[in-house]
Amino acid sequence: MKKTILVTRPDYDDATGYLFHYSKQIINSAKNIKVLDLTRPRLTRKNFTNLIHKQNPLLIFFNAHGNENLIYGDKIGGKEEILVEENKNHSLLTNRITYARACWAAASLGKTCVAEGGCFIGYKTPFSFWFDERWSAKPSNDKIARIFLEPSNLIVSSLLKGNSAQEAFDKSITLSKKHIMKLLKIKEEPGMMASIMILWNNIKGQDIFGDRNLCFL
Repeated sequence: MKKTILVTRPDYDDATGYLFHYSKQIINSAKNIKVLDLTRPRLTRKNFTNLIHKQNPLLIFFNAHGNENLIYGDKIGGKEEILVEENKNHSLLTNRITYARACWAAASLGKTCVAEGGCFIGYKTPFSFWFDERWSAKPSNDKIARIFLEPSNLIVSSLLKGNSAQEAFDKSITLSKKHIMKLLKIKEEPGMMASIMILWNNIKGQDIFGDRNLCFL
């Protein structure tokens, strides 16, 4: 039986638009893996919950806005709908590998989700990135955004190759540090120091909880 990954991909502002595109790269690279791709109009709390119960995905990849206690899905009727909320339905993520590319979700929610099993990778601070507005309609050509989003994509792509959660986490950190070193060599680049600070903040904010030896394959 094929292993299953569930990916949430809202697309209602610049930030979620870029995450929508970059998570598509992960989906396209998934071979011999069942991918549950939740996008509008199917990206609702009800559909998310049903897929968890019926398909039992081992790996969940959130691309979303969030805070310390919850992760959002899409905008429904102009309002962000909550997919997972601490002390309400966080047990949906128990005994799974979760990567939440969302601000703050590891500050409290992540710990609670894996208290009884599983692994959660996320950020205890805001996950931030810059992008070039000239390429907002075609993010793949945006070299600025790539600096920040490639390391985060590497977490999931590493898991899909059979790496443990800890190994995937470490590879992401290593790639972010390599990008910092490259930026330090081009001092004349506008915004170079600001980009380094964002990368460093993402590194410091990235955290992992639960069973770090869990593997998807």
